Amino acid sequence: MQTNSSSRIKELNNSNNLPGKCVLYVMSRDQRVQDNHALFYAQQSAIKNNLPIVVFFNLLNSTGERTREHYEFMISGLKQVMKELAELKITFILKTGGYLDNLVNVEKEINPSEIYFDFSPLDGPRKVVATFSKKSKSKCFMVDAHNIIPTWVASDKEEFSAYTMRIKIHKLLRNYLEEPPLIVPGLIKASVEGTDPDLFMKLTKDVVSKLTSSGINVTAKAGTEAGLKHLNKFIKNDLSDYSKARNDIANDRQSGLSPYLHFGQLSSLRIAHEVMKAANKQPLLFKEAKLTQDDGKSSIETGMNALFEEMIVRKELSDNFCLHSRSYNNLDGIRDWAKDTLTSHIGDKRDYVYSEEQWEGSQTHDPAWNAAQNQLRSTGKIHGYMRMYWAKKILEWSKSPEEAVRTAIYLNDKYSIDGGDPNGYVGILWSIGGIHDRPWIERKVFGKIRYMNSEGLKRKFDLDKYVKENSQTTLV
Repeated sequence: MQTNSSSRIKELNNSNNLPGKCVLYVMSRDQRVQDNHALFYAQQSAIKNNLPIVVFFNLLNSTGERTREHYEFMISGLKQVMKELAELKITFILKTGGYLDNLVNVEKEINPSEIYFDFSPLDGPRKVVATFSKKSKSKCFMVDAHNIIPTWVASDKEEFSAYTMRIKIHKLLRNYLEEPPLIVPGLIKASVEGTDPDLFMKLTKDVVSKLTSSGINVTAKAGTEAGLKHLNKFIKNDLSDYSKARNDIANDRQSGLSPYLHFGQLSSLRIAHEVMKAANKQPLLFKEAKLTQDDGKSSIETGMNALFEEMIVRKELSDNFCLHSRSYNNLDGIRDWAKDTLTSHIGDKRDYVYSEEQWEGSQTHDPAWNAAQNQLRSTGKIHGYMRMYWAKKILEWSKSPEEAVRTAIYLNDKYSIDGGDPNGYVGILWSIGGIHDRPWIERKVFGKIRYMNSEGLKRKFDLDKYVKENSQTTLV
């Protein structure tokens, strides 16, 4: 087996690795300084070759459906990254606009001998990195600093389910739970000028001013420092009850870590270490955490098991799917049984059919669905259990499954603070297309896709309380 260190890195091209003036780290998915293997390996190369290290971030003028609030959260975190790098005497460059064009120009300007990229399984960044590295004169590498087990190590194929992924995670986890190495002060000053705080503010303000607002109110404070404070508070106050309480829609006890994980402001590995310290455990064979509340137990260990099931097995399963399926955001990516069952029920009469505007405005007949959409539109998140119900009802009340997937992705990417994430795409395809699930009892419209209804919500939770708390005026 490869060592932890070597298996995190993939070589992207066959450059002759000609002498350069620096080593470049292209930060994208992992927007933090410490607990960042990609930055660490880039710095180790710089130290070995007696070169300065430069960090580059490209801010796109727009990204899919993401709005001003998404950018403001990200930029606030990047501001802290720039400050922390300055304290370490590491040069930081920010550019805005086309990613590929800016990469090419930066390479010409600073002449790096090696370039290190963050790993992402999504098509957009993968295509840019692949296109650039083919023509680059620099030696290019990709580092998976996002997952605890590098995606290409965890599995070399699309996994069938969480069960098959869990088996592989359990076998490998021990090898990847090492404490992340520290980023140290830069030893050599780069000859290129970095982006100073005034220019950073000007560049980011120009981009944000042209974006539309979704109106979400993100209460989480951005950045690694705030993320660590939030994590410590969660461990202290909520971890021991997390296994039972996380699914109670009427009393939100979710971890609140998803924005920090999505923007890479916290690493999964750091979270795992802090939780293990609290539990005084090494989760070499952590148990599957059920979606029900029937275990009747409350302890830091059961909370750890529940969190790691979501943060390691489910989250890394999502990266696995998006890496190996080029149709992670449409129904071409689902299993044949699911395609067949949805196709066989395409002609079923829908009791209700709503337009995109009605979905967006929480204008359905169902108070539970409206409450979930109100919560999303107001806070930038839906309670995890309600997110499944929310997506499944979009399937039930849309003209077709294809339209349902498009609607769910549009709403999620526009309003969810972690929109545009592999978790979001996989969650939608699980709900609507049965990915990573099995066939269930056949029903109208759903076919053999798993079904949910509001009566089930009423039996398990105080649905009236949830609806009341999320009953703000709908859009008209």
